Parts: sequence; C-alpha cells; structure tokens
Amino acid sequence: MNAQQKDLFLANRACIKQLQPLPAHILAFERDWIDSTIQKTRTANTPSDLAGLRKQLAELVELERSVMPPSAAYVGDHMTREEFKILVQEFALDGLTEAQVFYHLMPRLSLAAQMPMLRMMIDEFGSGNLKRSHTTLYIDLLNELQMPTDLAFYIDVNAAAGFSFPNMFCWLTMRADDPSYFAGVITYFETVVPFFFECYTSICSRLQIKAHTYYSEHVHIDVFHAIEGQRLLKAMDATGDLDPVKAWEGICMGREITNAAFDAAVDKARRQEFFDKEREIERAL
Repeated sequence: MNAQQKDLFLANRACIKQLQPLPAHILAFERDWIDSTIQKTRTANTPSDLAGLRKQLAELVELERSVMPPSAAYVGDHMTREEFKILVQEFALDGLTEAQVFYHLMPRLSLAAQMPMLRMMIDEFGSGNLKRSHTTLYIDLLNELQMPTDLAFYIDVNAAAGFSFPNMFCWLTMRADDPSYFAGVITYFETVVPFFFECYTSICSRLQIKAHTYYSEHVHIDVFHAIEGQRLLKAMDATGDLDPVKAWEGICMGREITNAAFDAAVDKARRQEFFDKEREIERAL
C-alpha cells in the first residue's frame, strides 16, 4: 500500500506540474482505494436535500466535538518533541503543497460557487503575502524543528497514510465525477479543524514551539472557512449542481482517510520513539 500511495502521489505531482495523465495501473489503484473507502464508510441514512445534508453534518460535528480521540489527547498532553517531528513529517506532503490543487476545482464550479472557494483560497495563500501563506508557515515550523524543507525528502520517508491525505484532495478536485464530493469534504474539514487542531496548539505551547502559527492560524481562520463551505453548498444547490448523497459520501470518506492518516502518524511517532529508546538501551549494555 505504501508504494502504491507513493506512486499515486508522484503521478499526481506530474499531472499538476507537467499535465501528464496518470498511468492506467495507478488510476486503477486510485479507483479501487476511493471506491472501497466510500463503500466502507457508507451510512444507512443519506440526505435527500441540502437541509438534510446540513443536519447530518451538524450531528456528526457535535459527536466529534464531544469526544477527543486518544491519539489527539496523546499529542496534546504527552507527545515528546522527537515524536512531534515525526507527526509533522507525516503531514509535510500536504503542508508543503497546501491548497495548490484547489485551482483545478474552480472551472468545475458555477461562478457563484467559485466565490466562497476563492475566499478560502485567498486565506490559504496568505492574501497574496508569501510570508503568511500556509505553506510558508509550515516551512517556518520545519525550520524551527531543524527538519528539511524539501518535498523530495518527505516523499522518501513518509508512510502510506502521509500520502493518502494529499492524494485524496487530488482525486476530489481533478477526477471525482462530481464536485459535490469535494464540497462535502471541505465543509466538514473546515468545521472540525478549529477544535481538532487544539491538540496541535497545546503541544506547541507545552514544548514552547514558536512557529505555532500554522496551527493557531487554522484554529482561527477555519471558523470562517466553515461558513464559506456552507455557502459553497448553498451556491451549488441553487444551480442544481449539488448532489447531497455524494456530498455526504465525501464527508464520510474524507473523515475516514483524515482520521486514519492522523492516527497512523501518531502511532508511527510513538513506535519510532520506542525503537530509539530500545537502541539506546542496547548500546548501553
């Protein structure tokens, strides 16, 4: 799975930078991965309209707000600096390319639906100020942690889950048969980040990490992005472009991939710390 997700990531980068089509075997892997995840996370109840979609999303968000995952609790309260570096490493493929692929979605939306997306993207890219773009803020974090800032480094060291998160957004924006999937995912994601990222702001405070702005900025700005996500859904619905079932399937799929990526990254960090301590003990004997 790791090699396949890595190959998919590299093919997506070639598609974005050189407009190279994805090879058939990679497309087949992506199709199987996405289809199986949608099937795995499909719920018995699906919304039939925008109001139903909003109701189910609100209920899901409240459920997640009320229960902190053990992995998030560990990050906020116990994770060491060395473990945190592994966690940062596993999401660097997204952090170093954040929102770039969103441009591919824009022509697929009506003009009215493009407006809330544009407002979100303006924030993602620091309102045109390079120093405030989210990728620059991630680079600042990498620099403070004395980690490489070269994308190629993370392509070599990341596990499958680290590739899956950016790969998901490439599918959503470039190859999903309906932008409703993306509209669902982005609205869900922007709604949960302000409280989910509290584990990141907590660890940065606890470890006295100065370049915390990447996380604290998301806690602040994604409150507004959640509103823009709702506007995106409304604009798509007004023109008959919103498929509420596919938007809900996108939410469920995106939640599964995102949570799995986070949990896997935390687990990798904790295992790496364990192995490092084991090697120290062996050297001391």
